[in-house]
Amino acid sequence: MASPPGLGDIIPQLAGLSSSPPGHRPIGLGGQNFTHCCLLALNESLAVRADGNLSYAGTSFVAPGFTIGDLEDAIGDDAFPCGSTFNGDTVGAPVVRVPYDWCSARCPGWEMSSSNVMQQWIGPLVQFIVPSLAFCTNVPRTRKLAIPDIVFKAHPRSLVGFASYWVRLLGALVLMTLDTVFWLGICFAFAGPMLLSAVYEYALDRKILEFLAPPNGHPPDIPTKLRAQLLLAVVVGNIRMARLERDDIGSEEKRHNSVISSDSGTTILAKSRRSSKMVHNSVWKRVMVMVDEYEAARMVDRRNDEVVSLPTKLKSLLNSQASFGSTVGAPVLFFVGGFVYTVLDVENNLGDNDTAHALAFGLWWMVIPYLAIISCAMLAANSPSTLDGIVYDGGTIARPDEYEMSFWAQQLKKAKEYSVIGWVIRNIEGYNPVETAFDGHFQTVKLWKRGLNKREWVQEAINEYAASSGVPANYNGRGRNNMISLSELRKSLTLNPRDCFHILASALFAVLAPCCLAFLTSYNTPQAGLSCRSLTYLIYAISQVCEMALWAWAARLRVRYGVRWSETCPTAKRISWWGQVFVGFFAIFAAVGGTMMQLLGVYRSCACKVPAKYWPRLGDPNAYIVLSDNTAEDIQAAERWWTVTGSTAVGIVGIVCALAWWHQRRLRKVFRDEADKLGYDNLQSEPRI
Repeated sequence: MASPPGLGDIIPQLAGLSSSPPGHRPIGLGGQNFTHCCLLALNESLAVRADGNLSYAGTSFVAPGFTIGDLEDAIGDDAFPCGSTFNGDTVGAPVVRVPYDWCSARCPGWEMSSSNVMQQWIGPLVQFIVPSLAFCTNVPRTRKLAIPDIVFKAHPRSLVGFASYWVRLLGALVLMTLDTVFWLGICFAFAGPMLLSAVYEYALDRKILEFLAPPNGHPPDIPTKLRAQLLLAVVVGNIRMARLERDDIGSEEKRHNSVISSDSGTTILAKSRRSSKMVHNSVWKRVMVMVDEYEAARMVDRRNDEVVSLPTKLKSLLNSQASFGSTVGAPVLFFVGGFVYTVLDVENNLGDNDTAHALAFGLWWMVIPYLAIISCAMLAANSPSTLDGIVYDGGTIARPDEYEMSFWAQQLKKAKEYSVIGWVIRNIEGYNPVETAFDGHFQTVKLWKRGLNKREWVQEAINEYAASSGVPANYNGRGRNNMISLSELRKSLTLNPRDCFHILASALFAVLAPCCLAFLTSYNTPQAGLSCRSLTYLIYAISQVCEMALWAWAARLRVRYGVRWSETCPTAKRISWWGQVFVGFFAIFAAVGGTMMQLLGVYRSCACKVPAKYWPRLGDPNAYIVLSDNTAEDIQAAERWWTVTGSTAVGIVGIVCALAWWHQRRLRKVFRDEADKLGYDNLQSEPRI
């Protein structure tokens, strides 16, 4: 009598099944395979009766509601539950689910992403991260990784030179890649305050230009010189103010500082170690030389062709900002086109969890395109090179400006006072792996400081107007020749609560919209609920909101107490700084750590397959893990969420890009018109009433 067939004879996928996953990688280093775990669970769920037919074992991991006949039909219809793919049938594969205790005992560790499955790491890397590398290069920066000059000194005219040529080229490419990836990580981890500062600057540009050219009303009664200074603030407001300047009269060791408080308009002299003489801001003086030159030329009635006119210089500064379409418009178009293809292609992979989480990952990374779009919509050029060429320094080499020491520089100076630590610092000070992003006399500020820095330029123009008009800072009446009052001028150029609300809402939308869409996609992918991936998106969103709140608080203190607010309110400074460090840790963990864990596959583990609500009680019967693929629930969730979230993301980024382009073009047109008007009026003349 023939023996009954074995389980492997009836289901070939179970033949020769071992208890260990295939491969030689340790389980703790990504060697787990959850398709193999599904096969183990199915093997323990089935038995062969004496008549040779299948039946469920005493403990079955096949979900209730699926009979043996349903399982056999599914296997015959190419819907084997372990490793099943979408074949057009929305019924899906049978559900194989195991309790957490079984999974942790039989399938510990995590599953490394495979290059054979495109949506696990190759797809997200190529579709979303590589384009983001291009986008982040459009985000203004002040520092970059220095590439040693030696790598560019190859002469491939000899055998040794030819061999070293490729080594030098490879070294330069590695350093450049590391620099770009590092900057991308910074942009992603601190996108919140960057976006908030960029939107703040954008709103300030609009405030200034609409003050000079009201959409409905008459232009303000202000001197033409003040008009020129405000236009300069628009296009060079990202240049860092030199808070300390060398004293031209007396010892070079004297240092001074002056701080302008925008609320009171008074000058608060900071504590100085060696000098009490106040020197006006050197960067402001040097930039405003072009206004003084033009004023002098007009006073002596020189011909316009004998000197480059101020309107021409202003428009040159404006045009030094690269075209919005070439820098970010075209890349966004290609990115959106690729994303549209991805959204349409996912219809062929319904029910695949890897595809669902890859889509959510791409939605999350759309924060970077938003950041690039807003950064390129501003009117100030990222590079100060054009300003360096325009500004006149009297034919002599200008003395280097001295800037307020950063927090780290202050701590480093204190550390040098200790003998051992100071000796170590002095010996390594010469090695600087970081260099400035742009060469030249002027320095730009970081993106998260640009908005407030431009505000300082505006306040400097207001203070100079107050000094030239000869009215007290708190005087509310009209100035000479019935010019605008100082209080009215400050009010017109200060962002009101409505403006601040729009800034906050716009920045929050740019950060939270991608996070919400990614969260919804992962949250509703079975098993539905808060888990590792959706929790990552949530932590990232919360950290960005907290970073923006800390930025807004520090900005408010800076507005209230002036640029030296850190000395006026040292406790608030420490709270703000350590708060940013604390929140920044979670932002970096979510942004960089979450990205790495998604690409490597760390999230493919037993704990991450269980909703977070069951983590405190993993022994709960509902804390089960679905090991089968392409289930009916997976397909329904994909049909309900994938196309909706993907299409929404594509539509939003397209609309935001179009609006940013339109508004920038509008402001550029207003700026050029206002610059041209300067050529018709003498800089000393008062505006017509």
